[in-house]
Amino acid sequence: MADHLFGITDPGKERENNEDVFIAEEVMQNQFLIAGVIDGVGGYEGGEVAAALTRDVLLDELEVIGGDVVAQLQIACYLANEEIFAKKLEDKRLMNMACVATIAVIDRQQNLFHYIHVGDTRLYLFRDNSLVKISHDQSPVGFLEDSGRITEDAAMQHPKRNMINQALGLGSREEMTDSYFESGSSPFLPGDLILVCSDGLTDLVNKEEITAILNLTVTLEEKGKKLVEAANNAGGKDNITIVLAKNDKPAVLPGAVRPAADLFTPFKDDVRKPSAEPDTIAPLVENVESALAEADHKIQEAESVVKEVKSFVVTNPFQPVAPPVPAAGINQQVKVIHKGNKGVIILLSVLCLLFLASTAWLFFTSPPVKLKDSGSLNPVPVKALNPSEKLLADTLAKLKGDTLKLTAAMFSTPVRLSKSIAITRDTLFIQTAGDVILQADSGFKGPAFSLAANCKYVVLDQLVLENFETGVVSYKNVLDLKNVRFNHCKFPLQVLFEFPDSSYVTGRVTKRAYQADSLAKK
Repeated sequence: MADHLFGITDPGKERENNEDVFIAEEVMQNQFLIAGVIDGVGGYEGGEVAAALTRDVLLDELEVIGGDVVAQLQIACYLANEEIFAKKLEDKRLMNMACVATIAVIDRQQNLFHYIHVGDTRLYLFRDNSLVKISHDQSPVGFLEDSGRITEDAAMQHPKRNMINQALGLGSREEMTDSYFESGSSPFLPGDLILVCSDGLTDLVNKEEITAILNLTVTLEEKGKKLVEAANNAGGKDNITIVLAKNDKPAVLPGAVRPAADLFTPFKDDVRKPSAEPDTIAPLVENVESALAEADHKIQEAESVVKEVKSFVVTNPFQPVAPPVPAAGINQQVKVIHKGNKGVIILLSVLCLLFLASTAWLFFTSPPVKLKDSGSLNPVPVKALNPSEKLLADTLAKLKGDTLKLTAAMFSTPVRLSKSIAITRDTLFIQTAGDVILQADSGFKGPAFSLAANCKYVVLDQLVLENFETGVVSYKNVLDLKNVRFNHCKFPLQVLFEFPDSSYVTGRVTKRAYQADSLAKK
């Protein structure tokens, strides 16, 4: 992997322990590369634990990469945050632990990388001998630097440069805003290089020095070690962690543009020539032109005859005078009306007038025909929602944020569902104080909850589902259950996956394990 992926971590010169960890992994048969740096916060009894927990969750969640990589990264970070927060509640010695992280997933086939970032670890893109900072430090000093209010050198010397605003494990998921993580996607072209690093490097080595090392014609491993060496030579005040990932495909250089005249050179000898000589073709062309002229002349004569015939019939309908005879050469005959046919024509005219008169009489004396009424359909009556069910549906529909809090006092009896509760939000937390029981109404065979395909993260907390054929239907790995009880449910949870038609699918459904216990886990 040293030719396209390399990671290294070093405790530095002043720290005894190393709270940093990194990810430099290939997954799904090397189609994707994962490059990440996680920097623990909270000392020996905290930072290392938070960083290790986060790394384990990320590796587990990213073992199989899906279509929406950014959403998958967000879910993985939410889960890591929950793991850290739960661990803090179990062990009071770890109450101050947290971690910052920057993770990039590189799609080698599509020449793309996707990333997620929280805290003050950094992501850089090195392209055409230029180093561009992609992530933004979520810290007061980082904001001042990114906004141009202070220089990079001033930020590196600032006394509060290690203060951070956001990290994994600082609070529960409910306390995170939608913009808690910075994420995005970018092209990753042949020859591009990604640098993910902790602040142990960037607090001591400036952008120009990093660029100079990345410009060296050496392997990724040598570049990584030289960056660590530069940080240690500058004092090594913190842990130093670096991951480098390179698009090692050969760069495609545009070829020279051929002159316009040369573009047709290969076809010069292949120009098709006429099979006959010009002297042979000329008479044929003259004959065709002569024939066309003669045909045009005869068409004009025919049109003239037709016009005269029409004029004769209209102006002299009962006269035995013969119309003009067509010009010679035109294959057309005009019948002359004779005296003997005059009576027949008069009789036919009278019959036509009688037919028209009778039609008019019927139209004005009889009402228009009416189509038979089709009658009215008998719609199937829609069963009205019971009061508790309607209250739950209305409360969810009117929800402004992403957290729905329910209490047992809101419902005098268990909520009997006659239709599924459809969840279409990308993020939703349903929390209860006390047991809120949802029961399947008689005859209802659907699930209690149905999650839409666009959902990204849904948490059900402290609910009780009873007598459902299927408790919850979810798409992919978006559902988090916390102390949910399933009573008499044939299938408590059904997880659906979608794949392109006729595609070859590789992977396994493991992800995060669910644990069944008789006691609630707080």
